[in-house]
Amino acid sequence: MLLSAFLLTAACSGSDDTSEEESFFSTGQGVFVLCEGNFNAGNASLSYYDPVKKQVENGVFQRANGRKLGDTGQSVILKDGTAYIAIENSGIIWGIDAETFRVKGQVEATGTQIINPRYVHFVSDTKAYVTDLYSPYINIINPKTFKWTGAIATGQEASRGYCSTEEMVQVGEYVYTNCWSYSNKLLVINTETDELVREITLSSWQPKSMKADKNGKLWVITDGGYSMEDDSFSDNIPHLYRIDAATGAVELDQALDSDEANVQIEMNSTKDVVYLINNDIYRMGITDSHVPVRPFIAAPKDTNGRRHKLYGIGVNPHNGDIYVGDAVDYSQSGVVYRYDVNGALIDQFRVGINPNHFAFK
Repeated sequence: MLLSAFLLTAACSGSDDTSEEESFFSTGQGVFVLCEGNFNAGNASLSYYDPVKKQVENGVFQRANGRKLGDTGQSVILKDGTAYIAIENSGIIWGIDAETFRVKGQVEATGTQIINPRYVHFVSDTKAYVTDLYSPYINIINPKTFKWTGAIATGQEASRGYCSTEEMVQVGEYVYTNCWSYSNKLLVINTETDELVREITLSSWQPKSMKADKNGKLWVITDGGYSMEDDSFSDNIPHLYRIDAATGAVELDQALDSDEANVQIEMNSTKDVVYLINNDIYRMGITDSHVPVRPFIAAPKDTNGRRHKLYGIGVNPHNGDIYVGDAVDYSQSGVVYRYDVNGALIDQFRVGINPNHFAFK
């Protein structure tokens, strides 16, 4: 990623958040790092990293637009020169220019249409699905116009107030999404009719992350719910699944270590290697029968021997570099580690609070 020019010019923005805006122009390959921030604190942020120069610019959304990103940054995805950023608790999806970081458009929560957006999936140039933490719908937007165009009823009953749909992957004409909060379902959507056609039920609760491999298999990791002294939901034992997307048959179901931080799945660009966060980072081939015993990359430890909280993972499709977000303690500035395909550390840098998602130009 070549951050070719950072032209720092001050201009009055009229915003309550800041008094000036900066002008950016980034060309070439680059990495967006979305930092979730703290719930209800309004401190989500966006960083931009140049892997050639090993330079990071933090807070680029606020600096470029003279206003804050919002509360609880959930996901970022790139399409045709635009970065779409779902800000869950603010109920907004920003569309920003991937080179200038300036806002091009936005989709805002309206009534029961979009409440707390989680992820955006592009079905075509003019149709995208949006999942939600509370809405019993998968909403449909036009990413070109930033307009809401329809919704797909999920048929899921709310549990403890949540009715969530989460990540989305597409195999053929079908989109698969995982129902995370207090659920054990995967939903299958026909993109030609925009209708729910079937469900897949898992043995473990709260499917948190999902990807599809080159053979049309779904890889799903659950966080197992949680078990606490004053409240309990399931057993806090994550499971990893490999599922045949066409039939819904479960081919692999492996219990993992109890979840201390976040669980997440990522694939390499050829979709034949799986990376997963389960306290540490593990790597396995898509035909392997179980997760390796030893981690591929071990989480850093503090001076007291406690593991840092690994929170997000992304794989650069251009060269296979692995980016890992470290929440440290969920309150201070997080760290991003950049590794090569062999797990050797290339670089590390500070970003905002709770780095959780990556997008690659």
